[in-house]
Amino acid sequence: MSQTKNCELNIEEFNIEEFNKRVISAHHSHYLDGKNELIDTSANSSPNGNQIYHLYSSGEITHQKGAWAYGQRSEFQCESDILGARRLPFTFVKVTADSTTYAILTCEECKLFREEMKKYISTNSK
Repeated sequence: MSQTKNCELNIEEFNIEEFNKRVISAHHSHYLDGKNELIDTSANSSPNGNQIYHLYSSGEITHQKGAWAYGQRSEFQCESDILGARRLPFTFVKVTADSTTYAILTCEECKLFREEMKKYISTNSK
């Protein structure tokens, strides 16, 4: 499995376009030969032993079963939307039916990027 790659909390010179690029880059860093290495598709993989995390452009973090069950089971909320995030141009890789975007990341990456979003919003909402 992949480890958290190149993610550091950096709020001094926050730029939403650069932030979006870092999230997208982290998402893409988990792909090898067109497959996301966070989703264990090996023959003996257990959906319960392979949790997949999504960070949404609203700041919400969810997880769901991986392996063969990925995308076929319920998605559970770890963190709710960040108040004010939807009015900012956070734009990630995948698109949902309601046009919210998300990235598939490690749990640690989701938490770190969400923290950056929260700090940016709280700093710029005064």
